[in-house]
Amino acid sequence: MKLTDILLLSSTIGFTVIGIHQSFTVGLTESYWIFMLSVSLLLLYKLNKKNGSQKNSSGS
Repeated sequence: MKLTDILLLSSTIGFTVIGIHQSFTVGLTESYWIFMLSVSLLLLYKLNKKNGSQKNSSGS
């Protein structure tokens, strides 16, 4: 696992926890953007993993 993968995954988990806390504190509509940021980071992580595995399989 590369450093970028670790950073993306840990940021995703962190923003999800922050989003859950904020949805209990101020409501879901006010913390919606935090969840969308978390989902975006998760999709970026999956894309990064997919491109990395394709690069490794074609390079062999």
